[in-house]
Amino acid sequence: MKKFLLSVAVMALGCVAAMAQSTVFNNPDNKGYFGVRVGADITCPGSVSMDNVSVDLFKSGVGFEVGGVYNAPVVANFYIEPGVKLFYNTYSMKGELLRDLTDGLLTSASIRKFGMRVPVMAGYHFDFTSDVKLALFTGPELEIAFVGKEHDKSRNVSVSSSIYGDEGGMNRVNLLWGIGAGLTVQHFYFGVSGGIGMLNMMSDSDASLHENRVTISVGYNF
Repeated sequence: MKKFLLSVAVMALGCVAAMAQSTVFNNPDNKGYFGVRVGADITCPGSVSMDNVSVDLFKSGVGFEVGGVYNAPVVANFYIEPGVKLFYNTYSMKGELLRDLTDGLLTSASIRKFGMRVPVMAGYHFDFTSDVKLALFTGPELEIAFVGKEHDKSRNVSVSSSIYGDEGGMNRVNLLWGIGAGLTVQHFYFGVSGGIGMLNMMSDSDASLHENRVTISVGYNF
């Protein structure tokens, strides 16, 4: 019985070693490459909190991002992937709550942002074949807004104002922690990722708001 168990253990260790040396986990043909990405964003703002009171003021909005990445192999199938992307995102206040807060004066109010993202993802890809790879990744993403506007609309008038500066009330810079998965088929890329906002986006220190995001992206690797 002991000899049988020892044989099973040796076989199991041999299988693990063979798997570790296989291209699924350690592809010897790994090399760096550039890629382009286009993504559809779902912006998910959290509640606005002040003095231990939270108000679910905003509803999710949509947007997009476009940019490029560089995939740099480190060891085995582990890699680092920095990138630079431009984005345009929107989200709005909930209609019923907005009407209550403004005594019915405003019919809609939305936030619209345009800026740049700099993600630095660390990941590991599993090469099932030479043409099909699945990657899991995570890492920080710096987000800087160049322009941010609040668009308020009443029955007769529409007004646009900056959300930044002394009177704007919001911060330009956000830092998100991203996590996601990507599938590469030959040179084509399909991915789903999420970003958890880690910084308070309200410039008023008495209030807090965190912005989160989900992105569905496609791309091409050169």
